[in-house]
Amino acid sequence: MAGWHGGWGRGIWRTAVALAAPPLTAALALGVAWESANGSLGTWGFFLGGLLLPLVLLGWHAALAARRGASVIAFSALPAGLGAILALASVGHSVLEDRGVEISCVVLQVTERTRTESSMDAEGHWTTTTRTSYDHRLDCPAGGPEHLDTPSRLAKEGESLTVVHDPLGKASPRAAGDVHGWGMRTAAEVAVGAAVLLGLAGGIQEAYKKRRWRPRQPTRR
Repeated sequence: MAGWHGGWGRGIWRTAVALAAPPLTAALALGVAWESANGSLGTWGFFLGGLLLPLVLLGWHAALAARRGASVIAFSALPAGLGAILALASVGHSVLEDRGVEISCVVLQVTERTRTESSMDAEGHWTTTTRTSYDHRLDCPAGGPEHLDTPSRLAKEGESLTVVHDPLGKASPRAAGDVHGWGMRTAAEVAVGAAVLLGLAGGIQEAYKKRRWRPRQPTRR
């Protein structure tokens, strides 16, 4: 009985955590995002509960796994984190699909903005990344957005641009062809599924390694 509680019981618990962590954190992000889009949750609640908390929980889970040498379980936190982020982002697309209003706006001005970010890797090498975005200033019917930020230029000054916006103002407006609720949800499910499979594989590997290196008990004669 003591061997069960100390060996197999702990292994089953760790494997269960590895299997449950990806869908639970994605569900947390999804739930917070839905509450923000349909309830009274503010921006800080959305950021802290929907983005920061799931990533912190996954980071803690990965750190515990790495500490005991379960590298595959620790690695599963990466697709799990991606799944949580995609689940969070999918809500805005789904809201626009469900209650979004499609309107035609006139582009008044397009401003190109370039942002440069520098980061240093573990070996001390610096990497510079340049990101370009385009701020479209719009003239829309009453209730429509005044601006639309996109990674590419969608129209020139004076041209018409079809935009989908949330009449409640909870979801960010997007160009009509840039609403992908189903695709975002599918990508989130694939990422979470990959994390679950990695967690299962890591749990099996960890159990096998412990069984392999467990010292044999002397046989009685």
